[in-house]
Amino acid sequence: MKLSLFLVASILIGSTLGSPLYKRATPVYPQPGQTKGNGVLPPKLSKATYKGTLQYKNTKCVRDLGFTGVVNGQIVWTFGDTVGLLSNGTPQLGISATDSAALGDMNNPLNVYDHALDSNGWPSEWIPFDSSESEGASRWAEGGTNVVEYATNKGLVWFLKNDRSSGQDSIVGAGVATVTAGSSGPKATRPDDTQWNNFEPMWGDIGVTYNSQDKNVYVFGHAPFTKSNLTGNVYLAKAPAAKALDVSSYQYWDEGNKAWTYTRFANGNLGTIDVSESQAIFKNREMGQSNAFWSNYYNTWMFVHGADVGYTDIMVKTADKLEGPWTTSFTIASTCPNNKCSDIRYAIAPHPEFDPTGKTLLVTWTDSNQIYAVTIEWE
Repeated sequence: MKLSLFLVASILIGSTLGSPLYKRATPVYPQPGQTKGNGVLPPKLSKATYKGTLQYKNTKCVRDLGFTGVVNGQIVWTFGDTVGLLSNGTPQLGISATDSAALGDMNNPLNVYDHALDSNGWPSEWIPFDSSESEGASRWAEGGTNVVEYATNKGLVWFLKNDRSSGQDSIVGAGVATVTAGSSGPKATRPDDTQWNNFEPMWGDIGVTYNSQDKNVYVFGHAPFTKSNLTGNVYLAKAPAAKALDVSSYQYWDEGNKAWTYTRFANGNLGTIDVSESQAIFKNREMGQSNAFWSNYYNTWMFVHGADVGYTDIMVKTADKLEGPWTTSFTIASTCPNNKCSDIRYAIAPHPEFDPTGKTLLVTWTDSNQIYAVTIEWE
């Protein structure tokens, strides 16, 4: 008996987010040319279904951020500060990791599985400290965002180097680590120290996108930590993914001139360009932490994000190219369902790998060290 094309497709890729008919063997992060959807721009919300919070299946902890990517057929979750819970359910004193990573589950998108655990059974540091950071988490923190993969089991993650010796975060540089993933979880390996200094934009602070068409990574980041009058602005750089650890391979997008330049955005010294608002691709706290992705449903690049403020709802914008022009953002869903939320809600992040058609989209955000989720269904 012949199977229908629909059933064959269901067996191969499973159904959409939430109720898979069959387990999908290898999740695929969306890229241009994979499939062509029938969505009509601008994006329109059909339904928002709130799902609850992420569940850590083999450890007890609280953490924030919660980005995803796909490396070696594994969904890689990445988190910020991670605090292990004691046997009575209360948080330990201090943090077990300044950033951590785990694996996801295609059939159960809210389930997260930790593999790299310390002697207490808590998630351990993921992006390792380098030789200059002997004090470890008592002083330093490595803040990473989403992972991208440009070849089989060749992933990348951008991170900020935080110096907390003064009792507050002070960004002193940004860098790139390589990532692999397998049954034992994701592993990050970083070069000694960082590629950019504190006078340059915080590359990767917003998020990173790989474009399989030109094989470049596009790295979004806030203005330099040292330029407080520009901190709400976001800048864009790109480089061939295979050369991402070579800082000389990067080009920087000058929004004012609508052009790429190899001259680094910094403080104007030593042949660099002085960072200004005119070069910013997004201005005035328009964009918080997120990452752009290809929508297979709308056949366009998309940001599903929040604003860079203490609280924000879920917004969307689209563009034909990652350097824009981007459409004006508009709100599609709340991060305060049933009026149960705090005044600080952030890190609104898309997870498009859970539905290859793009018709639905899992979105998460952080509120009070819990990561909440909603499924967006487009018209």
